[in-house]
Amino acid sequence: MATHTRDLDDPDDSPRPRDVEKLRQIFEERSGSLLRFLRRINACRPQIVEDLLQETMLKVWRHIGDVPTDEKHIQSWLFTIARNVSADEARKRGRRPQEYQSERELQNYPAPVDPMDYVVAAESMLDAFRKLSPERRRALEEIYVKSRSAGDAAVLLSVPIGTAKSRAFYAMDSLRAAVFST
Repeated sequence: MATHTRDLDDPDDSPRPRDVEKLRQIFEERSGSLLRFLRRINACRPQIVEDLLQETMLKVWRHIGDVPTDEKHIQSWLFTIARNVSADEARKRGRRPQEYQSERELQNYPAPVDPMDYVVAAESMLDAFRKLSPERRRALEEIYVKSRSAGDAAVLLSVPIGTAKSRAFYAMDSLRAAVFST
């Protein structure tokens, strides 16, 4: 059986009408069962199922010459591609930082032992913030509250960049010490 692998970046590899019709037919006849299969094997990630179906069909297109001619083997061939696409995506996801999935996940975190700890920490931080020198407080506000770069903060404060950085650093250090000493 001669196989024909499609290179989507190669302009000379133009689609043949027969291949386009074959892909259209596969999609119309098999996409529903593929989608159900992908939903079943990706039950914990329903938001990606349609993307996986698209990736599966893209792989089918790239290997349109490899589609089995026997009707009984087409379904297993497609399911194998879909399973491999799912496995590839899961491996990629394992290498990335975990993404926020839903509000339910946030509810799984335990509640703070004593909410008063937060009140005390906040009051300690506010008290420490009020006790900062005006120069350090302004540097802290420019860099951390207003998210300005140290260079931009230095221009606004009319000080060298090193001075702006050190004022913000010592202001944060004072706040940390106040919060963590309680």
